[in-house]
Amino acid sequence: MLEFLKDITFKANDVFLRAIDILMRNYISIAGLCFLLFVTSNLSSFLAIYLDSSNLFIKIALLLIFVGLYFSLQLVLLKNAVVLAKGDKSPGFWGFVPSFYQFLNYIFGLILYSLITFVVYCIMYVLCFPLLFLGLSMDTVRFEIHPFLTGLVLLFVLIRTTFFPFFIIENGFNTIKSYKFSLSMTKGNVMKLLVIIFIIASTHLMQIGADYLGYFLVSKILSLINSFIIIPVVSVVMSIVYIDMMKAYKLEHPEISTEKYNL
Repeated sequence: MLEFLKDITFKANDVFLRAIDILMRNYISIAGLCFLLFVTSNLSSFLAIYLDSSNLFIKIALLLIFVGLYFSLQLVLLKNAVVLAKGDKSPGFWGFVPSFYQFLNYIFGLILYSLITFVVYCIMYVLCFPLLFLGLSMDTVRFEIHPFLTGLVLLFVLIRTTFFPFFIIENGFNTIKSYKFSLSMTKGNVMKLLVIIFIIASTHLMQIGADYLGYFLVSKILSLINSFIIIPVVSVVMSIVYIDMMKAYKLEHPEISTEKYNL
């Protein structure tokens, strides 16, 4: 077991070292996209408050514009990270822009994950209900046990489905097919991905902790670190993991091009 964990840790460290090397050589392009995401998110929040009393049609139109822009930028960031991780030649500006079909499937994938979250949330409530008959208080079950167990299940779901956007932007698959390939590819790699996600999430957890304890200045500093360091690293790390897993993946479907992964 110890050797298994050491091997996982070594592989995780190797992925991070490669990601940092790529990021240092291409920081402007990746951080620039993160900056656009940051501005889009904050500008939309500001306009939502400023235009609170405006016409409903205007608010809906702006909502659609900002949602489309924000998630399109996410796909552009993902595509850019994959290109850099593979060492491919830049496809040019329009090569990074997702098609309308890819955008719709990505949005549907996010909606599907939200539905899964809701279903898991309800199921865990049902499973936790018998604990009340064992003498546990409603508050303990509702605010401690239920969130903890729900979080564990959703973390597992996130790990198994996290690569669905890659199959959308790389192979043009629809959402359901992308989910299936993500489930298939991550089978047997949950522990490795768990270690990587834990390392990635550590700074965000520190930000939440600082905010909870009232250290607002520290929280703001960690927020900037998350926006302009962690998120760029995350995009490259997940792209490297995706490519490495595709190289080791035993393909059963000929519709995935093997040439671009040097299989």
